[in-house]
Amino acid sequence: MMNLLSLCATAALSALLGSAALAEGSLYFGLSGEPRTLDTKVNAGAPARTIRLAIHRGLLNYGTTGELSPELAESFEVSADALSYTFRLREAKFHDGTPVTAADVKATLDYLTAEASTATYKAELSVIDTIATPDERTVVITLKKPFVPFPHYLALPESAILPASWIAANAETPDAAPIGAGPFRFVTWERGREVVVEKFDGYYKPGKPAVDEIHYVFYGDENTRVNAIRSGDVDIIDYVPWKDAAALEQDPAITLDSVGGPFMMLQFNTKEGPFADPRVRQAVSYAIERSAIINTAFNGRGTPLWGIAVPEGTMGWSEAAANHFSHDPDKAKALLAEAGYPDGFEARLLSTAQYGFHQNTAIAVQAELAKIGIKLTLDLPDWAGRMAKNTAGDYDVLVAGTAGDITDPDWLSNFFYGGETLVRLNNSAWFNDAEINALLDEGRTTLDPAKRAEVYDRFVQRALETSPFVFLMWRDQSFAVRDTVEGFKNLPGFLTFQSGITVEDVVLK
Repeated sequence: MMNLLSLCATAALSALLGSAALAEGSLYFGLSGEPRTLDTKVNAGAPARTIRLAIHRGLLNYGTTGELSPELAESFEVSADALSYTFRLREAKFHDGTPVTAADVKATLDYLTAEASTATYKAELSVIDTIATPDERTVVITLKKPFVPFPHYLALPESAILPASWIAANAETPDAAPIGAGPFRFVTWERGREVVVEKFDGYYKPGKPAVDEIHYVFYGDENTRVNAIRSGDVDIIDYVPWKDAAALEQDPAITLDSVGGPFMMLQFNTKEGPFADPRVRQAVSYAIERSAIINTAFNGRGTPLWGIAVPEGTMGWSEAAANHFSHDPDKAKALLAEAGYPDGFEARLLSTAQYGFHQNTAIAVQAELAKIGIKLTLDLPDWAGRMAKNTAGDYDVLVAGTAGDITDPDWLSNFFYGGETLVRLNNSAWFNDAEINALLDEGRTTLDPAKRAEVYDRFVQRALETSPFVFLMWRDQSFAVRDTVEGFKNLPGFLTFQSGITVEDVVLK
């Protein structure tokens, strides 16, 4: 994966300079963890996305305002029946110097939707029926059925366009050195330390990027990460710990760039045992005082969530649904008794010790549920171990901090949809409800916005009845940025985890 000569040169240069501040034209970005993979087709968490958004581009991406933005496709048209999408490609190059062509787009989408593909969004993209390439700069995608959110899934980092030649050579080794069409090309990955990317002079946006190179440095320990931004060893850090947010806000050399949108929740393994019963899951929701989570894990910076994490003003939101549950331990105990657990039970709660807010959420949940007889044993591996157990369904209940991946309401499908793939990153393992599946299918294919909104209203009611998740709180997501950096932007709402795309706009003062 690594070029040994480049790696040695990078290490020697860092040792010689001794400080990030002395390397003119170099941006140092402190990440909260090391990615387990840079495989483009897999959603491997925020640090992986942050790096990949420097290297890759898709047909579309989300821009700084949160709207769909043309990228490798300079434009697209949708047929009246919403079955055909025609994309016109701009003149762009991959990092190996070859042009981005319609053949590369087709090869990428075929790769993501292949029968053996492990792509995170394979199911969503499998709505594609045929892909035609009438010329090198035109791609015509025909769908099996109308699919309203289709362009949004093309805008995800996991839908980045790859060279057909790279796919042919590396389909079985997706962690091979990446080649993209983004503003920076991959140089080295020194495991346990950093990923380095450098400016790609052939990027299709004139004058961008302005930074010569980026060092994505891994700081799994949050105190070390905060000290690095304070001292100037790095220029930006992600996942600002809530305990340090107020102090960083007072530092005249640092800007705290915060947005609301992510949420904390509990996921359940619904395959067997107490959590297979929706009454038990509802009992958990009634049992937990949300302020205990907010005060214990977030230093009071957050908003209680008593329903489903549907943002206000979007399809499916209503005042009643947003406040469906309340703190009612007596009702929680009654539901447990009704489900056959009057004395409670024991279970394992998976979280991680790597992020303080995850661990402290787990501690607060453990204390709250002990009050109704549910005795939780904490399982706190590092982030890589937590992710592995998450995607294997190896938990009874799981603390998750995340957000929807797209701004269309179909983001709910990635959380609630059951079917053939019953264990995924964001779903409650083995949850599968035919009514919910049918409503999500209807929401995806309903073209009329008013009728579509009615579908999501019905979906929310059914989701509250089945309660595969317990949503705990809305939280801010913050980057800390030194005053020597201009142009980096924390994207709004759910898109905060895609803010890495804005490194193409960074200028160092």
